[in-house]
Order: sequence, then C-alpha cells, then structure tokens
Amino acid sequence: MQSVPEKWDEIYDVVVAGTGAGGLAAAVIAASRGAKVLIVEKAPQVGGTTKKSFGFMWVPNNHFMQELGIADPRDAALRYMARLSRPSLYDPTHETLGLPQWEFDGLAAHYDNAADAVSTLVSLGAIDVSHAAEFPDFYGHLEEDESPVGRTLFPTNGNLSPIGGLVLVQELHEATQRANIEIRFDTKLADLVTDDEGSVVGAVLGGHHDGLRVQARRGVIGATGSFAQNAELRQRYLDRPYIGTCAAPTNTGDFLDLTRSVGADFASMNLAMQTPILVERIEREGDDFRGSFVLPGDALIVVNRYGNRVCSETASYHDLGRAFFEGSESKSTYPNLPLIAIWDEDVHNRYGADALGNPVPAAGADPYWVITADTLEDLETEIAKRLVALPRALGGSELDSDFGASLQTTLTRYAGFAASGIDEDFGRGSTPAQLALGGFFAQGSGVNPTMRALSAEGPYHAAILGPGLFETVGGAITDPHGRVVRADGTVVKGLYGVGTCVAGPWGEAAWSGGHNVAYALVSAYRAALHASGGKDDESAMVEAPAVAGR
Repeated sequence: MQSVPEKWDEIYDVVVAGTGAGGLAAAVIAASRGAKVLIVEKAPQVGGTTKKSFGFMWVPNNHFMQELGIADPRDAALRYMARLSRPSLYDPTHETLGLPQWEFDGLAAHYDNAADAVSTLVSLGAIDVSHAAEFPDFYGHLEEDESPVGRTLFPTNGNLSPIGGLVLVQELHEATQRANIEIRFDTKLADLVTDDEGSVVGAVLGGHHDGLRVQARRGVIGATGSFAQNAELRQRYLDRPYIGTCAAPTNTGDFLDLTRSVGADFASMNLAMQTPILVERIEREGDDFRGSFVLPGDALIVVNRYGNRVCSETASYHDLGRAFFEGSESKSTYPNLPLIAIWDEDVHNRYGADALGNPVPAAGADPYWVITADTLEDLETEIAKRLVALPRALGGSELDSDFGASLQTTLTRYAGFAASGIDEDFGRGSTPAQLALGGFFAQGSGVNPTMRALSAEGPYHAAILGPGLFETVGGAITDPHGRVVRADGTVVKGLYGVGTCVAGPWGEAAWSGGHNVAYALVSAYRAALHASGGKDDESAMVEAPAVAGR
C-alpha cells in the first residue's frame, strides 16, 4: 500500500475494480446515488465469470414471491443456508446457528438485502428479470427449507438459456453507459492508498494506466473475482486436486494481496465450489469451456475406474463435484478420480447439446472427447487407451483389472432400479431438484423418468470427467456492509469487497442454482449503498429510496 500523494492524478468518489455482475451493479447503484464512479477492468472486455453462467439468481423473499403471497420466513431461510454452509457446525438452537459470527452475519445480510437489491436494479433499468416460479432449491426437500420453490430468477432476455449470464452482463454494462460511468479496460487495481488512520482513500492503477494515482473519496470496491485461475494459490490453499476451472481467466486473486496489505483477516481459503468437467475439453479448449453442470439422459450413468456408480447422476453440480474426492483407505488414493460417463445410442441421439458442458455432443459437433464402441468390452479397451493418454491431468489413472465385470454388475443393478423406479444406492430422481435437473434436456417415460436401463446392444459412448473448480470461496472477511475486516476485528474504512474476491459466507454450500450470481449482486448493493452514503458509521447511513417491485 502507498501513502497519500501530494497531488492526485484523478479524483472520483468511488473506484470499482471488476466488471462481472458485482462490479457493474456496484457502479450503477453508487452512480444512481450521486457518486462519480470509475471502473477498472483487467480484461479487454466486460463480463468476468458471470458471462459464462446461465445468469440465474437465487433471491430469497424476492418481489415476485411477495406479489404472489409466497411466504419466505427469515428464520427458516437462515437455517436452510446455515445447515448447508457448515453441516458440521450447524446448531439450530445457537444464536448464530453454530456458524462463526461473520458467516452468520453474511447470511443474514444476504437475506435482508436480496429482494431490495434486485428490485433496485430493476427500477434503475439495469436488469430485466423473470421468475422461475416452480424451480426448486437444490435441497428443498430438507425440513429447514420452508420455501422450496420461488427463489430463482433469471434474465428475461436470456430465455433460460446458456446466454443468460452474457445477457445479464450486457444489460448492466448498458446501464453504466447510460450513467456515463467510465470503464478503463486492460487496467487493474495495482495498489491501495491509505491515510494516517489506515483508511483506504484511493488506488494506484496498473496495466494500461500504470502508476496513475486515483483518489476515491468514498471508497474502493473490489469485485475482481476469485483466485480460481491462479495455479500457485490453488496449490497453496485448496485441499483438493482440481484439474481445471471454468472461472474467467482474470480470476487470479488480485484482491488477496491488496487486502493482505491492509491487515485483512482471511477465512475459507481451502473451500471451493466445484463441478464435473470434461477432461479432454478443458485440456483443449481451456478458458472457453464450462463445467458439466447437468448430465442429461435417463440411460447415462457415471462410474469410477473400478466400474462402480458413486453418486446420483441427477444431483447438483456441486454434489457431483464432491464425488471425485471420496477417499479409500485401502487403496490410499482417490478411487473416483477420474469418473466416466457412459451412455447408450438413444441418449446419444436424443440429448446432444452444446450447453452446460454436456458430455453428449450436439449434432454436427466434433466429438473428439467421446469414446465410442459397438460393445461394452470394446468400450472398456478404448477407455483404457484414452486414460493412458491423459497422464498430466489425471495422474496416470488406469482402469481396474475387474472394471468390465464390475460394470456389467453395475448395469444390471441399475436396470433393476430403473424398473422399480427407486435407486436404492444413491436416490437418483428422488427429490424435486433432481427431477428438475434430470429433466433439463428431457425426461424419460419410465416409472422414474430419470432412469432407464442402458440398451442391451451397442453402440455405447463414454467421456472422461474430472473435478472442475467453479470458483474459490476464500478471501478477506467482510462485514454486513461489505467492508474488509482486519484480524483485530476493526474495519478498513473505505475498502469494500463483493462477490468471490472476498470470503463467501456460503462456506461448503451451493444453496441452489445461481446463488453465487445473486450474492455478487446483493453484496454489490450493500457495498455501494454504504460507500455512496459517504459515512462509515451506521448511524449516519443514508437509506436507499424505496423501490416498488415489478
């Protein structure tokens, strides 16, 4: 960090770093309250990781729910979030539900501000959202979830498609343009400027505007994303061997060093949101590829290199990601690394699509990642060959010598489950969310529409899945206003963090689809509201104007 210069090169009220959903939303809201705002973006264009998402937003007690009379009690919503965020700490009788105080405060701040944040952005014309009224929470079957449907919103013009995140970013970007907010591309937040009291009063820029000293009279807001793209930091902090990430290339943890320089306290550095990812596609396509967020088809199963199923194939992407790391004391290895998706010709012909990292290729695509054979025996041979060719990503994993026999047993057992409609091993299709996710591309017509026995005749197809990193969770701790907190519990006045560049209070969880995008927007709203009030003490906070819901 640097001391206050004798003369600033430029003067703004608020400086925002990053142009994902969080950064753009913070800038729009601060500007709407009279602040002069500058945005810096390390990349040559807007978007961050948001533009690679569907743009779903998990917004408890949103204005659509309120208009429809759908109750979403605060206490129950906090219990749901807390149980998922910290399963081993969760205590419904404790005043913080067993969570560390900062995490509980973060959950409460999200619930308390989520509806207002979205309604404010809608009223400003910054976003246009619709209601996925029947889309269930990932874990809506838990007793803590008293409002299992209705919390999910999506960009109206995204039409529930893979371009939703891009649409969301475009709308927010257009809102910054209407507000005459300058965005400087190929420019990053290189350093912070602090006064004698330790408050952040400005920033030093890097990149295209290297060395420029900019005063930020009301605050600096970091929205630079996680450290998912920083291999050194992943190795240092994460406790699992991810093979790739679908985060934006600029997510290299820039905000970590900046917050460390002002004495920030850190948390959750070992945690991450995870998803299966097609090994060969991430190897070849890199940053352009997404995780396999949905595995389609009723006759598609996932097995490990021992030929055994290890999870419900219709589970959430976060739970599917966890399956890779089930350990084995007897083998002293990860028996589920890699996993192998296997499907029949019917699934191959019906469920191909180039969306959500689908392992089943779209018609006309170059299916270079797909292994195809006329018999299961030949498929085993080709899978073994393919694994040998991927030593760097998978550590030289090989199929077990009994893979073929175990696979036959697995398929027979799965066929029995499909006939009865009950997956006795992993509960495939047993929750509303699994039925919804399993039917994203289409549903089957069996007793359980997510399950059908694989065809007795080939051809058969397979693809190799590895553990993908969606986003990291750790970073500097922030208070309910988004201010960075020091190790001694004091706040760093003038410095805010939103989204995944700071520690996320969701911990080990994925509350439901779009919780990370929603959290970026809501934390941006909180930070921008506080910063644009011009005061750091709560008693002097300027309240946001009331906004009617759509």
